[in-house]
Amino acid sequence: MKIFVCFFLWTLFLWSSSPPVMAIDTLSSSVGEESKNSPDAEILTAIAKRLNAKIVFLHAPFNRRLYLMKNGTIDLMAGLLKRPEREKYIHFVHPPYKERSDTIFFVPKGKASQILTYNDLYPLKIGTLLGSKYFYQFDEDNKLTKEPNPKGAFNFKKLLLGRLDTVIYAESTGIDLVHKMGIADQMEIAQFRFSKKKQVYIGISKHSRLMDNLDEIERTLGQMIACKEIQQIIIDYYTRRNLPVPAL
Repeated sequence: MKIFVCFFLWTLFLWSSSPPVMAIDTLSSSVGEESKNSPDAEILTAIAKRLNAKIVFLHAPFNRRLYLMKNGTIDLMAGLLKRPEREKYIHFVHPPYKERSDTIFFVPKGKASQILTYNDLYPLKIGTLLGSKYFYQFDEDNKLTKEPNPKGAFNFKKLLLGRLDTVIYAESTGIDLVHKMGIADQMEIAQFRFSKKKQVYIGISKHSRLMDNLDEIERTLGQMIACKEIQQIIIDYYTRRNLPVPAL
């Protein structure tokens, strides 16, 4: 039934919309160096395909990616949380493609019980990703010892060396990274996690040429989200690799 509904919606979209006016052959985006092959990269590739365009990826730390969006060097990004400061230069495409994104804490093997509650974080050195936001209580808590790094892999290397006590990460990208690094057998996820409705968006730089065709793009993405196409890309990515599928 879902397949029929999605086919009907997509057919209706194609019939009711005007012929594409996109005149962009190539789109640009950015992911982290460790995320060349990632759900975000696959989502963005699928979007470009829907828009009859190729996509080129730059590889940069998260904070740098936001700067590239701000100056229009790249056209779009995936995996974005909406923040007032980001809305000044990013158009967030509605609806969000994820409604939940758990935040987890990685610890060395055998130490999952080290973090049972939020208060257990206070005596610890916590590796964070430069420019990333996690959840309000954590982001605004100046009593925590946070050590930002430009690349997530740096944090995990420091964790294994004992220079950090824990590393905070979005569940999906964190699971992916520790497996790519080949250190999953040395890591555990702490028992405390922050789980809350958290809307995750595709974002378009307000300096991108895509803004000239915003209605068309939002119709296209709306259909992909309504038919669970983007969500299925995420599920398939993890199941193909025999990894746990994160909360969506």
